[in-house]
Parts: sequence; C-alpha cells; structure tokens
Amino acid sequence: MRALSGPVCLLLAMALALLAVAAACGGGESVSLPTPGPGGETVIRIEMRDNFFSPNNITIRANQKYILELRNRGNAPHNLRIAGPDLEFDTDDDIASDLIDGGKTGTLALVMTTAGTFPIRCDPHAVEMEGTLTVWVKPFIPSPTPSPTPSPTPTPAPTAEVTPTAEATATAEGPPVSTIPPAGP
Repeated sequence: MRALSGPVCLLLAMALALLAVAAACGGGESVSLPTPGPGGETVIRIEMRDNFFSPNNITIRANQKYILELRNRGNAPHNLRIAGPDLEFDTDDDIASDLIDGGKTGTLALVMTTAGTFPIRCDPHAVEMEGTLTVWVKPFIPSPTPSPTPSPTPTPAPTAEVTPTAEATATAEGPPVSTIPPAGP
C-alpha cells in the first residue's frame, strides 16, 4: 500500500477540519446534507426561525450552482440577503431572496464567483438574524510525479589477497630450508 503524499494529506486534513467546524457550528441542531437539484445544482436547506438561521454559517465552492431552500419555520416573514464582494449590505452587488411568510418555503439560486467570507442577514431582523457564507476555491493539487526507480548500485567483487606463510628454498647440499622468521617472545 502506498503512503499519501504531502499535498493529499494536507487536503484531507483541511477537509476533516472543515467538517469538524461545520459540525461545531450547527449548535447541536440537526443539519441536513446538501442534495442534488434538478439541474445538477446542489440544494442546501436553511431553516429561518424567529429570529435565527439554521445553519447560520454556510460554506460553498466558487463557480458551482446552488439552490438555497429557505424554510421559514417561524411566524414572522423572513428573507436571506448575502452582501456582495464589497461586503456591504443594501448595495447593487447583494443577492437577496424575497420575503417568505411564516410556514412557507422559498428558494434562492446562487453561483458565487468570488472566494471569501460574506455576511448574510434577514432584512426585517438585521440585528438578530445574521451569519456568514464562506466561498472557497478548490486548490490546485498537481498530480504526483513518479520518482525514477534508482538503479541498483553494483556490489564490488571481493579481491583475493595472498599472504605468504612460508617460503622454502632448495639447495644442492641438503633439504629445503625454511625462511620464516622466528616468532616473537
């Protein structure tokens, strides 16, 4: 089994951290997972109550199609307004739903092209009903480049070293004579 490379581990750690933060931001309430919409967009369900959003911190990817399904579970009318790239409310770059009466459901189609964290609010309850929309861009992670397989280093062949143990010489007068020096004391 192959070990994961650094960028893959980093991306996995970021995804797990994002899931942990999303779970912590839920305030202990049940949050439904996004589901596919009829045109391939992702549907995110947001409950609007008197006077809070659940969830109130939403994270999406840039350049993806989303439908925010806004369920008003309160009695008062509510809407959802997202401040645009200028991060100011009530300007031309805002994205806002219509007011939705208590007990009704509305939708807001959404494609965010700019990454960042944008404030959200309900217009009639701007102080009490607020949150954030975080838009992130999928980081580019290059495909791992295969490392060349190192060629084996040749093992040097053992060399033979000959050490003489004795030398014999023959003379005409007698038997061979040893020339090995005498051993030390």
